[in-house]
Amino acid sequence: MELKDEIGQFAVRIKKMLPTVQTEDSTRNALVMPFIQILGFDPSEVQSEAVLDFGVKKSKKVDYTIMKDGEPTILVECKHHDENLDIHDSRLSKYFRKTKAKYGLLTNGLVYRFYTEKMVNSKKNSEPLFEFKITDTKAATIAKMIEEHKDYFNVEAKDDQIAS
Repeated sequence: MELKDEIGQFAVRIKKMLPTVQTEDSTRNALVMPFIQILGFDPSEVQSEAVLDFGVKKSKKVDYTIMKDGEPTILVECKHHDENLDIHDSRLSKYFRKTKAKYGLLTNGLVYRFYTEKMVNSKKNSEPLFEFKITDTKAATIAKMIEEHKDYFNVEAKDDQIAS
């Protein structure tokens, strides 16, 4: 099945199940993890609630961390589907400072915002690399955006192959 078809079917399922998704945890499980799998990541590459040590502060958990060779490459911060997404109000920028991850995804399960590490750490720029709302954007458009930027989120790619 083509990526655009998988995304289209998933968007239809989301609209049907959304009234039953009541918590951030159910948003992660019902909306975000299935999308991560649609992107082609195997569950063995995805670590749920990885703990990051913030020194004297309490350890924080990243909602999902996509791993490559034991190192985090993509951090995923999830919010409840009713919450707004603001990169500077999220924990994503703090997580980047504590890992070697280069890419991030901030999502509420409906809106997906993709970032590079440099974008997240920039106080001036809060614009994502690309963004879409899965229930309002045509599946073919989403698939095209993902295909155009797939090197950014390819855990198999070498650092020197990835543009920043």
